[in-house]
Amino acid sequence: LGLEKLPEFNEALDMSALSRALVLVGLKSDPMEIPTEERVLKKMHEKLNVYGVEKTRIIAVEFSSEDPKLAAAIPDAIAAAYIAGQGAAKLESNSAAADFLAPEIADLQRQVKDAEAKVAAYRAQSDLLMGGNNSVLATQQLSELSSELSKVRANRAAAEATADGVRRALQNGGSLDAVPEVLSSDLIQRLRERQVELRSNIADLSTTLLGNHPRIRALKSQLSDLDAQIRSEAQKIMKGLLMQAETAKARENQLVADVNTLKAASAQAGEQQVDLDALQRDATAKRQQLELYLTNYREAASRQDRNYLPVDARIASKASVPSEAYFPKVGPIVGAAFAASLLIMAIVTLLRELFSGRAMRPASGSRFERIDEVAMPHV
Repeated sequence: LGLEKLPEFNEALDMSALSRALVLVGLKSDPMEIPTEERVLKKMHEKLNVYGVEKTRIIAVEFSSEDPKLAAAIPDAIAAAYIAGQGAAKLESNSAAADFLAPEIADLQRQVKDAEAKVAAYRAQSDLLMGGNNSVLATQQLSELSSELSKVRANRAAAEATADGVRRALQNGGSLDAVPEVLSSDLIQRLRERQVELRSNIADLSTTLLGNHPRIRALKSQLSDLDAQIRSEAQKIMKGLLMQAETAKARENQLVADVNTLKAASAQAGEQQVDLDALQRDATAKRQQLELYLTNYREAASRQDRNYLPVDARIASKASVPSEAYFPKVGPIVGAAFAASLLIMAIVTLLRELFSGRAMRPASGSRFERIDEVAMPHV
């Protein structure tokens, strides 16, 4: 805009004789001692007004100048320079980001490769096998064996309790009807049905025959044989239950040994898993950081290659050339001058009257009229 060539902004170009005389006697600083750019910027700062418009995100730029065209051109130039400066800063930022990220990415790629290699080497060295649900195989096997051990113990306890119930019934001569395993035997069910039939026959014959009758004695003998067969079958069931309990006990002992072995293996695997998890977390963190750097690098490189500049600010409207002078305002100045003139005239008139002496002279004639005095009568 060539502001340094205009006397409005460069005082040194048009100094009055009085200003030069004041400079010579030292009563005023010489503007030539100040750099031209600083003088121009100082004048611009005095004439510039920048403020934010209330309840908006708009920044208004106002400038006053003797030249109306210059008063409109300078705000436009300031806004354009601001946007250009922002764009240059973004381009420089993109370039700096790309230059910074390139070696960082190379270093991170090496670190990620080393971290993943450590994870693979530790897993191979520790022979740490993974089962379902991403859990250690030894821990998973321990859980399965513990569940199986609980079931075997329950089955063994049930078999022992049932066998003990059958034994007490056989020893005490009690009824076997309360033992479900005995009642569920097909052979015992058929023998029970035969017992019911024989008892029915004995009851029928007892109405017509005596107790010592050969037929009744034969039926009672058959009934005794059936009782013996039922007890014999119950003993077989008891032996079977005892064998089941012994088998369950043997399986339980084996499972206990396996569980103890797996407990030690699981404890060792747990310690190894902690170390492995630490290595995996380190590798994951570095991989995530690498992915973030790669994303930022691609964005910066893309903006740098295409000179892409995100819009942070734009010119809403350019400054218009003013049609009227901002200063001086003719109307207010004329009114103020008129009021000042009246005030000065009043003061001058008062002072003239005061110093003329007329205000201190007595007026012609008496100031007060005489009053006739009348004597008061005596009472």
